[in-house]
Amino acid sequence: MIESTNLDGRKQQILKAVVSDYTATGIPVGSQVLAAKYFIALSSATIRNELADLVGTGYLAQPHTSAGRIPTDRGYRYFVDFLMAPEAAPPGIRRTVRQEFEHAPNSLEGVLEKAAMVLAQITGNVSLVTAPETSEARIKHIDLVSLEPTSTLVILVLEGNVIKQQIVNLERATSQEDLSRMAAMLNHKVRGHGGADLTTRISQLGPDRSEQRRILEKVLESIKAYQSQRQTVVLHDGVRNLLRQPEFVEVSRLEELLELIEQGAQLAGILQQVAFDKDVEIIIGRENTSSGLRECSLVLTTYRMAERLRGTIGIVGPTRMLYGQVVARVRLVSQTISEALAGLAH
Repeated sequence: MIESTNLDGRKQQILKAVVSDYTATGIPVGSQVLAAKYFIALSSATIRNELADLVGTGYLAQPHTSAGRIPTDRGYRYFVDFLMAPEAAPPGIRRTVRQEFEHAPNSLEGVLEKAAMVLAQITGNVSLVTAPETSEARIKHIDLVSLEPTSTLVILVLEGNVIKQQIVNLERATSQEDLSRMAAMLNHKVRGHGGADLTTRISQLGPDRSEQRRILEKVLESIKAYQSQRQTVVLHDGVRNLLRQPEFVEVSRLEELLELIEQGAQLAGILQQVAFDKDVEIIIGRENTSSGLRECSLVLTTYRMAERLRGTIGIVGPTRMLYGQVVARVRLVSQTISEALAGLAH
């Protein structure tokens, strides 16, 4: 974490000006530009000294001896944490998002695909959206269906409407009426439970509850199998936006990022590791663990579907981006997704 007291007020303002100007133009920023556009009261010599200090402390870099300065990852981080002014999405963008979602298909997949398309469109970057999931698979409902006198079909519904079915052989013949009563009792006891809670519940069952034990063991088996096989699917849109960014003119850099995006599994793993200690997480340049993202920034937040279901939405783009603008638009689409999914959670 960078301490805000590292820089005095003048250095903060010069760093902010360099970030703003470089973000807008993509051209290294020199002292003369800063003096003419931002600091009329300061001499070029004073600005050069401040720029040299910012280079020496790692907030700025000088690509060439005669060139101006550009922000480093450390400089962007300081800007994002301490200097970035909060922004709101303008009315035109809000209207576009609302109209697009009004025409979204009435399904989870349709809403998420629409979100990916809209976010790429309004940010000019590559959008990333994951389907909602819980950190632990939890039981929503259990049904028991009699197949033969001692054979029962266990239908398990997990939160998120994931359905798993297994056959369990009981020790004695059990009627459908008895199975329905048992299912009602199990739902009362284990609804909302995950694997750890269920393991505890099974260990507490006495020898006179052998049928319940067998059924719950099958349920636990299904939960463990689902969690081991579950993979986060990452929807994305706006790959063509990368071609408009001068940072990706170099083909090898573009290829590495495209491979990461298209492959999906590694990107899903990266998104799953984000702690979301803040409303919006911004991961800049070399803060990313993947080499394919070392020249990029991720701006990510979450959306909700039902009480415990959460998905991730955000963008990946060059470190030179309009962070305040992007944060506001990512938040807007996140809120709109949550509203659109509210009616699909039940």
